[in-house]
Amino acid sequence: MKKSKAAGTAGLLIMAAALATGCLHTKVLERLGLVIVAGIDMAPGDQLNGTSVLYEIDPEARERSNVISSTAYTVKGIRLKNNAESRKMLVSGQLRVLLLHEELAKRGLTSIVDTFTRDPDIGSGVYLAISQQPAFDILTRRYPEISNVGEYLFQSIKQNMESEQMISAMLHEFVRDLDSPGIDASLPYVVQQDDELRLQGAALFRGDKMAGTIPLKEVLFLRLLKKRYTTGFFELTLPQAAIISQDKQPEKRKHTYVTLDSIHSKSSISVLDPQQPLFHIKLRLRARLLEISVPVDLRERRHLRQIEHAVNEEIKRSLERLLQKTQKLAVDPVGFGNKYRARIRHSGLTIEQWQQIYPKAKFRIEVSTNLLRTGQTD
Repeated sequence: MKKSKAAGTAGLLIMAAALATGCLHTKVLERLGLVIVAGIDMAPGDQLNGTSVLYEIDPEARERSNVISSTAYTVKGIRLKNNAESRKMLVSGQLRVLLLHEELAKRGLTSIVDTFTRDPDIGSGVYLAISQQPAFDILTRRYPEISNVGEYLFQSIKQNMESEQMISAMLHEFVRDLDSPGIDASLPYVVQQDDELRLQGAALFRGDKMAGTIPLKEVLFLRLLKKRYTTGFFELTLPQAAIISQDKQPEKRKHTYVTLDSIHSKSSISVLDPQQPLFHIKLRLRARLLEISVPVDLRERRHLRQIEHAVNEEIKRSLERLLQKTQKLAVDPVGFGNKYRARIRHSGLTIEQWQQIYPKAKFRIEVSTNLLRTGQTD
């Protein structure tokens, strides 16, 4: 009796499993078009042009990527048209980069990013970047050294963020900064030069509109103010007179170049005078002197101290130039407004008010560098 009951129960379980399997909505990977990069440009008639780069997983395919482009009035409309032109069903679960042309960014990105943010198929690890050339031109061009432009863009942004050479490009962080009255958003800036793609610097935003750009070198100093360096690397140009050189012909040199790596930094920003307002910036760095362009006897401690002083002064000047540029643009990518709001309780500071206050702000900058290692010499 027990055996018959057990057999009946087993039969019911098998039938249930078979029915459940039959009800599942399966997706065969080879039949899907995996969108890894989406590019959006402005188009005539208040329309948008959308370009999708698909990852080709068919081992017999000649190309590792496939590109589809359509024009519509909305992002969802572009997706519908792109899907109609594809032999595979397009899915956005593997989207890695959203590339937006700067002409579109100057008009405003709120509606665009809002659509992608609310899409349940898109994960939180999407990178956002601004392109100097139309996204269509960048994504449809054939590059001799790049087999899949979408994968290349993703890996390029990723490794530069991980090596601390680029600001964060995460979509959700951009949306967060858009809604904050105390900080403005910034994104990687992509440029196409001949047959190469490169990160040229960063695009700065006033609200949801792109207001200007800064070169890659200034991005490093922006990072110094925004967050800590843990393994940073950069090159500085110092006045020749600032270094005690063993060079026999110092008059032929106008500058000395030093390279620092293994940089560990810590910054703090405080409000000294909320009426001005006046901000005090303290920056502490520990780094290794990797290279110097002139012969210097680094066994002499006073020489090392002189290099540290010259580095401090150059970083201070670079920070001052960066802040002056952002003030002219009325853009606060560092987040001084958040410090200001924290100091003045219940200020009710709005985005528009801070855009009026920030260009008038003053800064007192203090930089201290400690060169820990200089390599070994005989």
